[in-house]
Amino acid sequence: MNLKFIINKALTIPPHIFIKKVYCVTIRKIRHIVKKRKDFVFTTYINNSNSRVKKSYIVLDDLKNIDDKNLKEISKLYLEHRFDLLGSGWVKNSYDCEAIGVEGNRYYQNEKFEITNLVSKPSVQHSKKIYSLVDDGYEPIDWQKDFKSGFRWSANEWYLNQRNSLAGVDIKVPWEIGRLQHLPQFAINCVSGYDELLIKEFRNQICDFIALNPPRFGVQWTCTMDVGIRVANMLLAYDIFKQMDKTNILDKEFDRAFSQSVYEYGVHIVNNLEYGENLTSNHYLSDIVGLLFVASYLECNDEINRWLGFAVQEVINEMQKQFYEDGSNFEASTSYHRLSSEFMVFATALILGLDKEKCEALQNYKTDNWKVQPKLKSYKEQEYKIIDNKVVLPSWYIDRLYKSGKFTKDITKPTSEIVQFGDNDSGRFFRLSPNGEWLNKEQAISKYKNLENYNQDDEKYWDENVLNHQTLLCAMGGLFEEKKFDTSFQIEKKIIESLAKNRKLDIPSFELKIVKQNNKIFDDLEYSTTKIFDLPLKDDKSLLDNLKFIAYQDTGIYLFKSDRVYLAIWAGSNGQKGNGGHAHNDKLSFELNIDSEDIIVDAGTYLYTPLPNRRNQFRSTKAHNALVVENEEQNEWLDGRYGLFSMKNQSKCYLLDYGENFVNVAVEYRGIKQRRKFTIEKEKIIIENYSNKKFSENYNDFKLYSNGYGKLVSI
Repeated sequence: MNLKFIINKALTIPPHIFIKKVYCVTIRKIRHIVKKRKDFVFTTYINNSNSRVKKSYIVLDDLKNIDDKNLKEISKLYLEHRFDLLGSGWVKNSYDCEAIGVEGNRYYQNEKFEITNLVSKPSVQHSKKIYSLVDDGYEPIDWQKDFKSGFRWSANEWYLNQRNSLAGVDIKVPWEIGRLQHLPQFAINCVSGYDELLIKEFRNQICDFIALNPPRFGVQWTCTMDVGIRVANMLLAYDIFKQMDKTNILDKEFDRAFSQSVYEYGVHIVNNLEYGENLTSNHYLSDIVGLLFVASYLECNDEINRWLGFAVQEVINEMQKQFYEDGSNFEASTSYHRLSSEFMVFATALILGLDKEKCEALQNYKTDNWKVQPKLKSYKEQEYKIIDNKVVLPSWYIDRLYKSGKFTKDITKPTSEIVQFGDNDSGRFFRLSPNGEWLNKEQAISKYKNLENYNQDDEKYWDENVLNHQTLLCAMGGLFEEKKFDTSFQIEKKIIESLAKNRKLDIPSFELKIVKQNNKIFDDLEYSTTKIFDLPLKDDKSLLDNLKFIAYQDTGIYLFKSDRVYLAIWAGSNGQKGNGGHAHNDKLSFELNIDSEDIIVDAGTYLYTPLPNRRNQFRSTKAHNALVVENEEQNEWLDGRYGLFSMKNQSKCYLLDYGENFVNVAVEYRGIKQRRKFTIEKEKIIIENYSNKKFSENYNDFKLYSNGYGKLVSI
C-alpha cells in the first residue's frame, strides 16, 4: 500500500484507533494467507443442507395490476443478455462479445466457455453439477468481463487478488451486472402476464452464476457490498417466481442449489464485513442489509438467528451514523443519499414484515460464537422491541427515515431530477420501475460521447434517467401515507407494502433547525464581483411568487423554490467524517433551474478508477460553479489511485445569514476566504462574490456534463 496514503490516514484518525487498525489488518492478512492456501486445495462451495429458503414476503395479489410496457420491452433485451450498464450502451455480454472501448482503451481477452478452465480446480466438479441444471441452448453470460473495455478477470484467481490499474478498465462493470438487478424485473413481468420463458431464464442465469463463480474466487466476490445487493435481488426474484411456477421449473434440485448458495452468501458477508471502527459507509450498509435478506428468508437455526439479530441491530446503528438528524446523508452526495435511503426503506419494510417465528428469533438468539466486529448485543441491549410479535423501531429511527424521503423531495427540480452534488455512480439497491425514455439509435449516439463506437442495430434505445429519484419517493410511500411521496410509479410502493405486510409508520412532526454562523473574517474581503441573471416576468409571475427557503444545514444544502425558480447551493463538509470519499470540491457551488429549464448544472462524476485524471477533473474546483483561485483546490488529494476516494479535510463552510429571499454562505481553506450572497428579486437573481485573493468565476452551462456514471453528454 502507498506509504503517503497510510500516513495521511493515520493523521485523520485517533492514534489508539490507528494502532488497533494496524493490528487488525496484520491479523487479517495472516488469516487471508492461510485461507487462500486452503481455498486452492479444497472446494469453496459449502455442503449445507440444514438451512433452506423457506420464507416468502411478497403477496402476488399486491402486484397483479402492474402492467408496465417499458418493463416488458426492456426484459426482451435482458433475455438476449443485453445490458446497458454504466454507459456501456445496450450490448450483449458473452464469452465472445467485442467491446466498444473506453476513450480509446480496448482489450481483447475473450475466453472459450469451458468450465474446467474457467473455475478453480477444487470447484470444477461442483460447478459442473450446478451447470448441468442449465437448459440446452442457453448461452452463458461472462460474469468476469468488463464488457465496456473488454478486459476480463478470472474465477481461477482468489477474490482479494482481483484489482488492476489498466487504463479504461472498470471493475464496477462486472460488479454491476453481477448485482443481478434485472432478475426482479423479470419476476414482476411474470406476475402481470405469466411467462414460462422468464422463469426458465431466471433458473438458467442463477445456475450459470453459481457454477461460474465459486465462493471466494473471481471478481464477483471482491466487494461485499455487491455481494449483499446481489443476494437481496436473487431472493426477491425467487420469492415471486417460486409462487408463479406452475410447472415445477424451480424444482427440488434447483431449490437445494439456490438455498445452499444463499447460505454461502450469508457466510461470506459475515466474514467480509466492510466495517471500520472509525468509519462505516454505504458499503457496510449494503453488507448488513444483504445479510438481513439472507437471515429473513432462510429457515431459523442458531446461526441464522444470530445473523438476523446482528443485521437488525446494525441497520439501526447505521441509520444513526450515516443519516443526520435532518434526514440528509453523511456521504456529501445527493446520489449516494438515494442509494443509502433505498437500503434503509427496503430494510425497514422487511423488518416490519417479519413473522412470529422470526420475531421470536430476534428475542432469543444466542450471542456466543459471535467472532466478528462489531459486537452482537443481547436482545435486552437492543433499541428495537418486539411487541405482539411485531418489531417496533425507535421513534428517532422512523423520524430520520421519513426525513430522508422529504430531503429527496425537496432537492427535486421541476424536471423531476435531483441536483447533483458530490459523486454519482448510478448506484441502486433494487431497479424495479423503468425510469427514462426511449431514443432512437442516432439520438443516443448524438447525445452521449461514450457511445461513439456503438454499433447495435436497434431502432429504439432505452436511456435510463438516474437523476430522477421518484422511485425512491414511491418506495417511501409504501411506509408513509404522505402525499409528498406520490409519484407516477407504483412498483416500489407495492413491493414495500408487501414486504411490510401493509404496516404503516406515523409521519413525524418536525421543524428543521437553522443556526447562523456569523464570522467577521468574511466581512471585508478585498476582491469582489457580481453576477446577475435578468429574468423578466413570465405570465405575470415574478421569481418571488410562492418563494420558499429550505435549509438542510447538517449536510450543507440550501434551496430556494418558487413557481419559477429552483436554486440549490452547496455549503457543506466533505462528508464521511472528513474522509471525503464521495465529496467534490463544490463548496459554494450551485445549480439553477428557471421555468423548468436547467440554466446552470453540476458537471457530475463520469468515471472513477478507469481514468484517474477524469475522476479528478470532475471532482475538481474548476469543474464546479465555484470561485476559483488560480490552480488551488478547495481540498487537496493524494496523487494516484490511492487518493481517488478521499480528500484532505481542508475546507470549512459557514451559513452566515439568510432571509426569505437571500442566503449568505462562506468557505475558508488554506488561507483562502470566500463568500457568496445569493439574492432573489422579482426579475433578477443576484450573486455577489467576495474573496481575499484574486479569483475567477466558473459557470457550467453544460460545457462539462455527466448525467450518470460512465455517461458523457455531448456539447
